[in-house]
Amino acid sequence: MMKNRFLLFISLTTTIFSPSLLTFFSADDWFHLRVSQIGSFRDFLNFFSFVRTPQSIAFYRPLPTQVFFFVFQKLFGLNPIPYHIFVLICFGISLVLIYRLARELLNSNQKALLATAIYGLSVSNFTRLYFLSAFQEIALVLFSVACILAFSKQKYVFSYLFFVLALLSKETAVVLPLILIILDWSRKKINLKKLIPFALILLPYLYLRLFQFGSVAGETYIWNFSPIKAANTLMWYFLWSLGAPELLIDYIGSGLRPIPRFFTDFPLWWPVILIPLIVMLIFLLKRSLRFARDDKVWVFAILFVVSLLPVLFLPTHKFALELGLPLVWMSLLVGYLLPQKGFLLVSFVSIFILYNLSMNYLTYTTHYSVNRGKISERVYRYFKLDYLSPPADSYFEFVNDTADYGTSWGSSKQIANSIGGSELFRVLYQDPNYNVYYEDFPGDRPANEKKISLSTKMFLQ
Repeated sequence: MMKNRFLLFISLTTTIFSPSLLTFFSADDWFHLRVSQIGSFRDFLNFFSFVRTPQSIAFYRPLPTQVFFFVFQKLFGLNPIPYHIFVLICFGISLVLIYRLARELLNSNQKALLATAIYGLSVSNFTRLYFLSAFQEIALVLFSVACILAFSKQKYVFSYLFFVLALLSKETAVVLPLILIILDWSRKKINLKKLIPFALILLPYLYLRLFQFGSVAGETYIWNFSPIKAANTLMWYFLWSLGAPELLIDYIGSGLRPIPRFFTDFPLWWPVILIPLIVMLIFLLKRSLRFARDDKVWVFAILFVVSLLPVLFLPTHKFALELGLPLVWMSLLVGYLLPQKGFLLVSFVSIFILYNLSMNYLTYTTHYSVNRGKISERVYRYFKLDYLSPPADSYFEFVNDTADYGTSWGSSKQIANSIGGSELFRVLYQDPNYNVYYEDFPGDRPANEKKISLSTKMFLQ
């Protein structure tokens, strides 16, 4: 019976997120597609190099970025559906692993199913499933949970292997050894000897990643160790883990009060966004106080914070996307706090599901991955039909022929953000140096070439 329920849940979850199959490439996808257009085995090895190469990207995440886009581009070209199918399959596998981990830590099939449902139905999965460049988060969770399960079952070689794969998926996997120590401590069976190989893997990785590959520059990657700012960041990740839409952060001012524009931008949605969230917060607060002396409550809460450590002190880099691994522990915590049966259980689960489903719809109507994907597909279809080869002695420039976006945020900038600047054209024409231009980005233009002006209006319908 439990197996049938779980299979039904997996089917339901994949169905909810199945519209992602129709989302086209956008933004960073085009950059990754271009970087993965390689011509030799040496170029393939460059994906994994800690020394910067033409095949490097800003972050060291070769497995779910360069390798992923390389393999699927070779097999399926620029048809995004197989890419998305693979991502959904990996997401489904990760849910199976999360269920097994939950069953082991909660000692209950029913609570394990509840915890997995909380994870699988969370609207925070939206970006991870709709934006192909965010596949790194799915891969991170898959290999991290596999690492934890293998270590728990004393399959240590597999655990070390999954740790390496997790590190090749995303840098935030560095917290895995600490997670394992906390879990072993909670079960009073710390095996330091078996943890040593993690250090032997982690230490050289940290040296190579930090001092050879280098850090990422940018105003969203400025560290700030203020406890107040960290608490604010932690609060947002907690709210997002319950289903609060990511966009809510843009409408909350000082004192945690919504700004007036929130009510005018979402005149029908604001009660739907706030009321269920407040109800769930009150319920969890009461249950947490009731179980305040329960070790498992503290273990799951600590693991939630530990999993957020790589981003907790980046106050301008707050995105629900980063919840992939932390959400595992929040789902276990909520599943553990829920009663075994009765009105409170049914009420909370019903509110959570309906809330996250409605926020999933709201996010679909506003999210950049969907909207930019539509623009990107229009541009791609147009040029594949009318300019399959680049015109000789000419260059393209997108002009602002619509006032819809205002003077500070022109329509050509919308196109640029959707197709990654020149990256779509570099992929289409297989020329890493090909450039297109945008009216919103003034600067030098090719002096001896004819300008082909492109209307932005037809791509922004």
